Amino acid sequence: MKRNYLLTLIPACLALTGFGTEIEDDYHECTSWIVMPELTGGKSMMIHKNRDSSSDRLQLYKSVEPGKNSWISISNLNSKLAYAGLNDKGLAVAMNSGDPTEFYSDKAGFYTPTICRSALENCASADAAVEHIRQLIKARNYQHKKSGSMWFIGDGKKAYIIEHDAVHFAAHEVKANFAIRANAWHYPEMIIYSKRTPAQLTNHHRREFAVRQALFADGTKYAEPVTVEKISFASRINEFPEDPKCYPLCGKRTNSGTTLVIDCEYPAELSTMVAAFGPPRHTVYLPVPFLCSEFPAELTSGKFCDAVFARFKANRELLPQDKLAEFERTLNRRHDAAVEKARTILKKGGSKAEAGKILTEAFLQNWEDVRKLSEGK
Repeated sequence: MKRNYLLTLIPACLALTGFGTEIEDDYHECTSWIVMPELTGGKSMMIHKNRDSSSDRLQLYKSVEPGKNSWISISNLNSKLAYAGLNDKGLAVAMNSGDPTEFYSDKAGFYTPTICRSALENCASADAAVEHIRQLIKARNYQHKKSGSMWFIGDGKKAYIIEHDAVHFAAHEVKANFAIRANAWHYPEMIIYSKRTPAQLTNHHRREFAVRQALFADGTKYAEPVTVEKISFASRINEFPEDPKCYPLCGKRTNSGTTLVIDCEYPAELSTMVAAFGPPRHTVYLPVPFLCSEFPAELTSGKFCDAVFARFKANRELLPQDKLAEFERTLNRRHDAAVEKARTILKKGGSKAEAGKILTEAFLQNWEDVRKLSEGK
C-alpha cells in the first residue's frame, strides 16, 4: 500500500519541495544515445544526452537525502531536479521529449525532470527503473505538454529505451551495439500514436544519422572503440551543409551535454558523469567522478555556467574545436589513469573512500586546468 500511495501522490503537493514545478521550453530538439560495452572496449556503458532548453542557469547538483539513493546531475539552478543523472548504485537515467500525440496530459502529473529524479532516488537497477516509470505512467502521474517522452536507462549490465505518452508505454532492452533517438519514437507500438509530420521526422532522423556517422567509420563499421572524445565530437555538430535548414545536434537551443559513463566492473564506485555545463561548443566536457568528495563552488553555484553562456551569447567559442578536443583528451587521460588506480585499490580490498580520494585528486587537477582556460590564463 505504501508504494501505491507514493506513486499516486498529487503533484501539487510536491511543489512544496520544489518537485514537479519545472516546465520545459515548448521547442525540443534533444538527442540522446546509448553505447553498449562491446563498442567501448568492454569496460563501460555510455549514455549521452544533448539537452535543448531555454534554461541558461545551470549547476552541478548532488542530492543526498536520508533513505534515498544519492545522485548527481546537471540541474537548472536551484531546481534540485534531474535531466540526465547517475546514482550511487551505478544507475544512469536520461530523458528526451517524444512525439506529439493526442494521448497527452498537460494538467496533472509529474513533469519528466521529477520522474527522472524519482527513478534515480528509488531504483538500484535498470529493470527497477523501467518498472518504476511504468507504474508512474500507469497511475497517470505524468504530464509533458502535448508530447510523449523517451527514457534511456542503463546500469552497466542492462540498458533500455522507453517510449511512452500519457496512456501507452513500450520498453525494450538494448541488446547489442548502440541505439539513438532524436525526439522521434521508433517502436511500432508507439509510432501508431505519433502525430509527427514527414518534415519533422526528416529533421529528427538526420540528427540520428549524424551521431552514427560521428561514432562509427562510414556510419556502419565499428573500426575502433567508442570513446567519450567521439561522443563529445558528435555532440558538437552544429550544421548539416547539405541541408542547412535541418536543426543540428548542437543548435541555438542546446544548453548542455552529459555523458554518463557506467563502469561495468564497479558501477557504484567508478562511474562518471562527463559534463558540459553550457552549450558544448562553448565549454569543456569535464569528467565528474561519482565518488568525488569535493565540488568547486563555481560549479555548484552556476557561476561557471554564467561565463559559458556569456561566450555563447557573444558567439565566441572557448577554443577552436580541434584545440578543445586536444585539451579534453588531456583531462580524460588524467581521469582514466585515476580510475585505473582506484580500480586497483578496490580489487585489493580497499574502500570507497580510498578510491574516492584518488578520483577527487584527479578531478580537482582537471578542474584547475579548466578554470584557468576559462579565465584565459
